[in-house]
Amino acid sequence: MNFFRGAYRPTSLTMSRQRTSTILLSVLLVTFLLAASSTAAAQSVLSSEESQVVERKSLFRFLAIGDWGGKSKPPYCTDEQREVANGMALVASSSSSSVGKSDDEHTVPEAEFVLALGDNFYAAGLPMKDPEHATLRFTKTFEDVYSQEALNIPWYVLAGNHDYCGDVTKQLEYAQSDSTRWIFPDYNYVITKNIKTGNRKSSVTLEIIMIDTQHIAGYFDCNRNDQYYPEDIQPHLQEKALSFIQSKLANSSADYLLVAGHYPVFSACSNGNTQVLIEKLDPLMKKYGVTAYLSGHEHCQFHYNFENFDYLLTGNGNGCCYGSEEKKNLPEGGKLQYLLADDKDYSGSSGVNGGFASFDIGEEDMIVRMHIESGETLYETKLLPRKKKKIKNVLEETTKKSIRVAVA
Repeated sequence: MNFFRGAYRPTSLTMSRQRTSTILLSVLLVTFLLAASSTAAAQSVLSSEESQVVERKSLFRFLAIGDWGGKSKPPYCTDEQREVANGMALVASSSSSSVGKSDDEHTVPEAEFVLALGDNFYAAGLPMKDPEHATLRFTKTFEDVYSQEALNIPWYVLAGNHDYCGDVTKQLEYAQSDSTRWIFPDYNYVITKNIKTGNRKSSVTLEIIMIDTQHIAGYFDCNRNDQYYPEDIQPHLQEKALSFIQSKLANSSADYLLVAGHYPVFSACSNGNTQVLIEKLDPLMKKYGVTAYLSGHEHCQFHYNFENFDYLLTGNGNGCCYGSEEKKNLPEGGKLQYLLADDKDYSGSSGVNGGFASFDIGEEDMIVRMHIESGETLYETKLLPRKKKKIKNVLEETTKKSIRVAVA
């Protein structure tokens, strides 16, 4: 069961109780409006007391932020981006997974790394022929904004469509510096972490396959006015990316296996679903038992479950929020577990300025939290290790078949 509550409240939150209540009511309103198309989703979000997500000792934490890339004019960052950075630092450095709980059963480690999910430099990436300006953007948009000690950890990076309006190779080259926390070794690559448990002889394995969704779904090129052109898929890049993904998925034995890209597979927000990813990527992830798909691109937050697969989206690192008009195009039979969006693009109806996600891995599950700019948690859910998830899915399918037989 998933739920909606402010379970994670860092002690130095600056948000007033009045503003917090306004935001909670806004998201509850969005959830209520979802009821017509997904009653189960609405109930699961609203029924916080019935949640089966419980506080437990965490072994490993990391954060994720999407669409965080400042702006193309001085000061090359936004106020909302800085607010989100401060909230991230609070969550990254917190010693507790819930307010007021600091005992051994609830302590969590500081964040080990950050996933940067693309659109790292607005509005048109890094310039191709001006290395000095590229260096300036790294300083003003990245280094100076995320300067908190708790965020001086590895940042694993992938590219977004706005990055391809400029020179993505500049971002790859920046990763070659020995002094940088910016890790971007290739367009597609794998992060592997072996996490020690209380039993010295055992460990939990996390693998994250970082992918370039532009190579699969095409580029949305930009002109000087920042308008999108029709997608342009290059078959050799698409084939190379899909071959890499399939190989890594087929050979993974990780307890938790995530795929992270910029474009979403499904989305309730302004840009909607990505048809090419539905056709090319989604079947691979389901075939090989991926834990969840994580994306950005949409300036909102989102958790959708379809065919026993979880799609997580956090794309409001630089501002919030896109409208939710595309929820009507989500496939029937899915459950919209959580959605943070404005009624129309940047109308301000949600009362939120930005956000990010955190992931806490324990011995038995992974807890995903969706945070707003202050670090406040609006939503959290539990994901099971792959073996447990497979058993759960088999049991659910067996139960459904038994019910169908009984009815017949």
